[in-house]
Order: sequence, then structure tokens, then C-alpha cells
Amino acid sequence: MSDHFSGPAVMDDPAVDITDFYAFPSPERQGNLVLIMNAFPMATSQSFFSDVVTYRFRLRPLTRSGDSFEHGPAEHTIDVLFSDVPDGTSVQKGTVVTSNGREAGFASGEPLELDGLRVYAGLVSDPFFMDVEATIRTDMTGKLSFKKKGTNTVEFRDVLTIVVEVPFAPILERLGGVTLIAAIAETVVARRGKPIRLERVGRPEMKNVMLSNATREPKGVELRDLYNKEDAFSLSKEYRALYESRVDSSLAFFDGLDGEIAWPSAADGRHPMRDLLLSDYLILDLAHPFATGNFLEIERAVLEDRPHATAGGRWLDDDILDEMLTLLVNGGRGERLGDGVDGPTNPAAPVFPYVRQANQRTDLPVPAFVEN
Repeated sequence: MSDHFSGPAVMDDPAVDITDFYAFPSPERQGNLVLIMNAFPMATSQSFFSDVVTYRFRLRPLTRSGDSFEHGPAEHTIDVLFSDVPDGTSVQKGTVVTSNGREAGFASGEPLELDGLRVYAGLVSDPFFMDVEATIRTDMTGKLSFKKKGTNTVEFRDVLTIVVEVPFAPILERLGGVTLIAAIAETVVARRGKPIRLERVGRPEMKNVMLSNATREPKGVELRDLYNKEDAFSLSKEYRALYESRVDSSLAFFDGLDGEIAWPSAADGRHPMRDLLLSDYLILDLAHPFATGNFLEIERAVLEDRPHATAGGRWLDDDILDEMLTLLVNGGRGERLGDGVDGPTNPAAPVFPYVRQANQRTDLPVPAFVEN
């Protein structure tokens, strides 16, 4: 799953479990940025956002540096908070607060538009799509185990979504005019006046693919809870070596699935993509317009030592599993690989809030990988 169930701790509280994160220029209004954070895997009409958690988007400026990126210290944040749900009701009140002083209230299930700011929060169809069981079989057997026609494990599932659309001119002004930006989503709670990070998401599948298998390297420890608490812009020196070792071993595993080596490791064992992936955020260039299918285009441009040509980021219908699998296994220089699932339950809408109406199915069993 993209980031669903991404560690033992968040499985105890689905309201803080970020399932997915998307960032893209608005296809509807030029000059606007759209940020979408989904939470609460397998949500129902009785699922609610946490009233003690801050759902936070963070943006920072980037510059290219060798085969990776460097982020600047300037930051723009967008916080979304929710009230408790009064007895006998199903509507939550919410507040969105930006670091440049904007604040607006809204109600779940009702789109808000105010002076260029748009907000929507509520139950929607899960836009993710993937054959999770085939991915697990590949991981366990060491052989590509995908079929031409796969099964979407997330078919007809629902999640809670937060969609925020804002003009990006004030953001770029705060970030020094740099249009190349890093974007992440977090859930944060305050304890004794200090923020505690519960989970954070940049690129999909970092935790559930890159970090999940503890058997590939000697230390063999569960890293995802630890990684969730890290600041994406400042990994701890104490634990970075653990993340590096796990990512190196996972990247080597995928590179070997076709029997050929597309990514020769450095003398010290470092995979060429390790540092790039551990800079774990979605990368966008807001100087480019919206277009579909640009997931990882900016990252690939860095790896290929060429200028990027798109806005990058991630659109709701981007087939991230196929993009990642092809890049990891053959370096994007061979046949396009995939899991046989090419779209979500309901394709994204071209207009705000872009996500689709909830399925509200009550006959769906718990997926086997969750039960196990």
C-alpha cells in the first residue's frame, strides 16, 4: 500500500495514519497549488479526523546538488485542525491556518472557497491503486510475480481526505522566489507544548517497500515507526546509517529481479539512488503547468544528468507502482514493468476537489495482508 498501515504504531490509531500524499499544480486554475493528504485506511461513514492532531503540509525550496537535492531553511506550512464530533452529528468543524497568516473555518463534507483558498475534507473513494498481494509475493520469492491483469487491493475502499488549494505566488515569495520545491505531509500532536511527529509522508512506498523488509540486511530491525518520527528535512545522525543500509539492500533486491544490474553500487555499497530517495519528499517545479504522468520525472532528470521538463509532483491517477518498479528494476531503460492495475476505483475529477465520492461499501473483507 502507498503509505497505508505504514508501521505498528499508526495501526493503533487509523485517524493519524496517512495513507497517501499528492501535490500538483491546479489543472483548473493556473497559478494555484493543490495538496492532498489522505488518512484513515478503510474508513467508513463513522470514521472521523482526530481532534487532537494537526494535519500539516510543509513546503521548502530546493536546489539540485549532484545526484540529489539540497533544501533551504525557509518553510511554508499549512495546518488543518478538527474539532470533536458532537453527539448525534456526523459533521466535523475544521480550521486551516497558513504560515503567512491566513485562517479559515470549514465543515467536513462541504467545499470552502474564500479569497482564492479552497478546502475540502471528508470521506472519499481511495484514489490509490495497486496489487498489494502480488507485490508481497515478489518480495517473498525474489521473482517478479505480477500478472498482466492484476487485482486492485484498494478497490471500493474509502479514506478521509484533506484537499487544500492555494495561490502559490505568496508561497514562492516566502521561499525566496524558488519554484523548485519539496512537499511533505505530516500528522503532529503537541505534548507539553512541544510538537511530536506521529507520521510523515513524502514519496509513496518509502516505508512499505523500501524500509519494510527487515530480513535483507544484518541489523534486521523494524524501522518504520522510527522513520515516521524523523524530520524529513533533517534525518537524525544516530539513525541515518540504519535507513541507508535498509534502502541500499532494498534497491539492490529490486535491481536484481530481472537478472541484470541497472544500478552498479559504489565501492562503499551505496546505491546510486539511495541519497535521492532518502531526500523523502515530493518534488515539484511550479514554473511548469499541470500535466498527468509526471511522477518521478524530476528525480529521473537528476539521475540522468539532464534538465527536467515537467512540474513533477504526483497527480491522483499517476501509476506510481509501474513508474517505481520500472525505474528500480531496469533503470527505466527497458520494458515498462507493472502490477497489472492501471487505475483507481474512480478516476480523478478534473475540477476541485479532484477526489471522488465515497463508495461506502460494507461487504468488503479485511485484506489478507492486514489480518496477517
